[in-house]
Amino acid sequence: MAEEKKLALLIDSDNVSAKYTPFILQEASKYGELTCKRIYGDWEKGGNGWHFPALNNSILPVQQTCYIAGKNATDFSMIIDAMDLLYSGTVDGFVLVTSDSDFTRLAIRLREAGKLVIGIGEVKTPLAFTSSCHHFSYLNQVCENAGDYDEKILRKAVLDYVRENDDGRLDLTKINAFLTSRYGNVDFNALGFKRLSGFVDSFPELKRNNTFVTLKIQPQEDNSPKSANAPSEKEITNVIVEFLERKEGGEEELNKVSDYVTSTFGKIDFSRFGSKKFAKFIDKRSELVRKNTVVSLAVKQTPKAMKITSEAFSKEIVKYASDNMPAGGNLGQLNNMLITKYGKSYVTDLGFSDFAAAVSSIKTVRTEKNFVYILKAEPEKKTQTAKTAKAAKPAKAEKPETPSKRKTAAKAAVEKADLNTVKRDILTSCAQNQDEGVSLSFLGTVLSQKYGKDYLKDLGFGTVKKLIAQIKGVSVKSDKLYIDKDFFERTQQIEDFVYNFAKDADGCSIKMLSSKIKKNFPEFDFSDYGYAKFSDFINAIDGVRADGYYVVPEK
Repeated sequence: MAEEKKLALLIDSDNVSAKYTPFILQEASKYGELTCKRIYGDWEKGGNGWHFPALNNSILPVQQTCYIAGKNATDFSMIIDAMDLLYSGTVDGFVLVTSDSDFTRLAIRLREAGKLVIGIGEVKTPLAFTSSCHHFSYLNQVCENAGDYDEKILRKAVLDYVRENDDGRLDLTKINAFLTSRYGNVDFNALGFKRLSGFVDSFPELKRNNTFVTLKIQPQEDNSPKSANAPSEKEITNVIVEFLERKEGGEEELNKVSDYVTSTFGKIDFSRFGSKKFAKFIDKRSELVRKNTVVSLAVKQTPKAMKITSEAFSKEIVKYASDNMPAGGNLGQLNNMLITKYGKSYVTDLGFSDFAAAVSSIKTVRTEKNFVYILKAEPEKKTQTAKTAKAAKPAKAEKPETPSKRKTAAKAAVEKADLNTVKRDILTSCAQNQDEGVSLSFLGTVLSQKYGKDYLKDLGFGTVKKLIAQIKGVSVKSDKLYIDKDFFERTQQIEDFVYNFAKDADGCSIKMLSSKIKKNFPEFDFSDYGYAKFSDFINAIDGVRADGYYVVPEK
C-alpha cells in the first residue's frame, strides 16, 4: 500500500473567509496527511475572524505586519515559507488556500519541483491560478448546498449517487465527499452507525468490498406480462424522467439512459410494450423526446403571459401596497407575482430600465428598503430609494406616455456605464429579489437597455458573469443571481450601527465613525457597495447624512 503523502496547508486569511474552516480541512485531508498547517495575516488587527478557527484546529498563526498602507505583505510571507518548506524536503505537496491570482507563479514553481499542488478558493478565483494546480476545489460550490437531512434523505442520496457512478471501483471516500458537499459533516452516530462504512453496509441494494462500493447484481426476473414484479410503462417512464431531471439541460445519451433503467429494474423485455428496441419505447412516450442518440425531456408549453399596460401596472402596485398596509408589501414578492402574470419582460415593455424605477413612477406609493407603502397611510420619509426615484421621475406631461413612447425615450437616454453605478444597480436588484433571485439573462437585458449594448466592453468585461465575479456579496446559482445571506445581514447591521451612532452622538466626526465600523465590522469596505467615498455610503442610509466632516441624524 502506498504511503500517504505529507502535505503543507498554507492559508491566506486576507482572501478566504473563516466560515469555510471545516470544509477546507476536510477537502485538504483527502489528498494526504496535513503535517504542517499555517495561516498568514495581521493578527494585531484581528486576523479577519480566523483567530478562534485557527486556535481550535491546531493551525499555526503567522503574524505579518503591513508595513505600508495598501501593500499586501501576507502574500510574500506565505510564498517565502512555501519555498523554505520546498527546499527542506519534509513535504510531498502543498495545499494553497487563497483566491488571489498572485500565487500563480508559486503554484507553477512547486509543480516544476515535482510536488503535488492543491488549490482551494472561491469561485471568483482567476483561471490562471486554478489551472496551475493539479486539483482545485471551489468553496462556494462545496458549501452552498449544505442543508438539513434525515436517514431517508441520506439513503436516497447515496443510492442515486452509486447508481449514477457505479464503475466497479467507486470508493467510500467519493461517497463521503459527495454527502459532505450536499449536507455538511454527517453525524452517522446519530443514525445508529459508527461510520459511513456501516451505514453503506445496511443497504440491501449495495455491496461493499473493503473501501469499494457497487450495486448488487439483481437476479433475473420473469419479465412476461404475467410477472407481478415486472415494471409498468408508467414506472419505467417515471424513472427515466427523474434521471433526466438531474442532468444538466435535461438530456443524456440513449445508452446511458438504457443502462440506468437496467440497473434499476434489471433486464426488461420491451417487446411487451410493442417493440423490442428501447429507442422505440422512448419514441412512444409523450414526456420524452429522442434526437438520434440523445434523449431529453419534452418541453411543456407555458401559458402565454398577459399584455401589460401602464394603467394595469399602476392598479396592481396600488392594490398590493393597500392590501399589505401598514406593514408594507414586499417588493420581491410583488415583482415575482407580476412576472408570473405578465412575463419576464413586462418592465421593459412599460419602458423602464428596472423594476424599482417602474414602481417609483407611481405617485400614490412610496418605497423604503424592500417594501412599498401607500402615501396616504404614512408620512413620506426620505430614503435612498425615494431619493433615487425622485431624481429618476420624468417631468409632468399633459397626457400620459404610451409604452412605445417610453421605450423610445429610454433608448435615447442611455447612461454612460460606470462600474460603481452598475454595481449599485446589481446589488439593489438582488436585495429586492433576495428570495427568488434575478435571472442573468433578464439582468443583462436591463443593463443593456440602461447603459447601451456595449456597456460590458466599456467596463472591461467580456460577459455578465465576469462582471458579477468582481462584485462582493452576490453569487450565481443555476443561472440566477442571489445576494449572499451573510452579506445582506451584515449590511443591515452596519446601517443600524451608523444610524444609532449618528443618533446617540448627535454630530460626531465621519473619521470616528469609520474607525468604529472597522473595529466592529473588519470586512467592511464601502467600495463593495459601489461608492467612491465613505460619505456617499452614509448618505444612502435612511435617517442619516454626511454634513461636512460630521455624520448627523436626518431631520
